[in-house]
Amino acid sequence: MKKILCYLYEGFVDFEISLALTEINLDEKFQVIYAAYEKKLLKSSSGLTIKPDIAVSEITSSNDYEALIIPGGFVRPLKPEFKELILDFNKTNKLIAAICGGPEFLANAGLLENRKYTTSMFPSDYEEKNEPDPFPRKNYLETRVVRDAHIITARGNAFVDFALEIWDWFDLYEYDNEKEECKEIYSPV
Repeated sequence: MKKILCYLYEGFVDFEISLALTEINLDEKFQVIYAAYEKKLLKSSSGLTIKPDIAVSEITSSNDYEALIIPGGFVRPLKPEFKELILDFNKTNKLIAAICGGPEFLANAGLLENRKYTTSMFPSDYEEKNEPDPFPRKNYLETRVVRDAHIITARGNAFVDFALEIWDWFDLYEYDNEKEECKEIYSPV
């Protein structure tokens, strides 16, 4: 069974990843493993409580996983062990998908220096807190979702587009036009 790693932290925004992970979990070839800095209960932004399966410090390499998925949230601490894990996923060209504020982890790890990306975080978000903006803004695209090689980034309101890109990466569509049909079903005009 192929394992997908989903990194969680206190206050993560659950709706941004729920659609993507539901379809992955429904596929018998995949299993989502939830990781955090500690294996203690975490509360999402909507109040859901989840206990991670594994601590980040227990993961020795990306070899056991096919992808890393990171939701947005309001406080995004990047500890050295998670930075190393992100860099390991990048080195092996495995899928790294981050949405809303989640791309901040990638920016702080240096992954967006030579990649196109999008995010819901703006320079003003950092100015308000007197913090340096970690994003290389020259590579920012004002769009809902960006797929640059093995890295997918999305704005928070683009959780459907985010899910569809992840499903496309894993070839979860059964026929040629299914991605377009899913887009119509999940985000009707």
